[in-house]
Amino acid sequence: MDNKNNTQETVLHFLRIGLGEKDVYNAEHGWEKVYDEAAQLGVSPFVFDGYVKKYDARELVSEMPVAEKMKWIATVFNSEALSATHETTANDLAHIFAEGGLRTYVLKGYVIAECYPQPKHRQSVDLDCFLVSAEDQNNFDSWEKGNLLIEKHGFSVARDFYKNSTFHLPQLMVENHKFLTPFRGNKYLTKLEAFLQGLIRADEGKDKIDDTELLRPPVMASALFLVEHSFSHFLHEGLNLRHITDWMMFSRYHKDDISWPQFESYIDEFGFRRFYDAYVHVGKYVLGDIPFEQLTAPEQRMMNSVWEGLDLHDTVRGFRGKLNLVGNTFRARWKYKYFSPISMIHALWIQVKGFLFIKQPKLN
Repeated sequence: MDNKNNTQETVLHFLRIGLGEKDVYNAEHGWEKVYDEAAQLGVSPFVFDGYVKKYDARELVSEMPVAEKMKWIATVFNSEALSATHETTANDLAHIFAEGGLRTYVLKGYVIAECYPQPKHRQSVDLDCFLVSAEDQNNFDSWEKGNLLIEKHGFSVARDFYKNSTFHLPQLMVENHKFLTPFRGNKYLTKLEAFLQGLIRADEGKDKIDDTELLRPPVMASALFLVEHSFSHFLHEGLNLRHITDWMMFSRYHKDDISWPQFESYIDEFGFRRFYDAYVHVGKYVLGDIPFEQLTAPEQRMMNSVWEGLDLHDTVRGFRGKLNLVGNTFRARWKYKYFSPISMIHALWIQVKGFLFIKQPKLN
């Protein structure tokens, strides 16, 4: 990436302001390109928030063409409306699970959105949840019990992925997680999976989101889950700009809630160190704390990859999807070289071993 690329710098300029940061970059605007870039990166509402914060009423009228302004406003309005719909539907779902004796823990979603200045402006297309029995928190059948409850209410449930089932409610896709990580065949993620589930299953279930049956996981579980989620995305599909802002907003919001020395020891234990240090450093650049030139060459390449968009393979299931995953892993060999505790060849072996010999992994 040319660090002076006007469109990308303009996106970052207004994003920083929209997230409550200061930025002195004097952006020159090409609004249509800025909109397309921000939309691809999943941060359009926050970029427009920054635009509104920067200009007073007179400039707001003249600075951006009317047609472009209406497009941005529509995006923000749709984000807010969709967020409200998701919250209502998710709460209804949690009530169904609660009546069946299950606690509904929210993974990402609102737990991350509440860390932003405008929570409803963090765009989301689905709900990731993890179910725990209210009576027997170490009952590993809660996942399937939740699936059966949904089917009882007339919705079909797809169980073709070992990590989670999927079902569609009105205007909301739900991923009901049997496991929190793609741990199959991976010793680091197997340890992390057991640790995360242990934290959630030991939780008392009192940290409810507003006046709902939706629960926040323990903050340490959310922190490690968020890092793992970004790490896996980075290796397999690529980082989105929102993956980076999610961590920066979450870590700042919870700066006094996390035992950071303990968290740092977990980063080492679960094999995230090389990725995590770069992830945070790139995050500081995104928020304007450091200039691009202070990033190392591998970190600059990580940031460059953000502008390239995601290489999505999980839209294809079955054998073809696995082939796409292998192709993505091969193309990501530079990522394994700089940021992973295992090599690209080792990663390919884990994928083959898991697909052929560990169809349905178990923790217990």
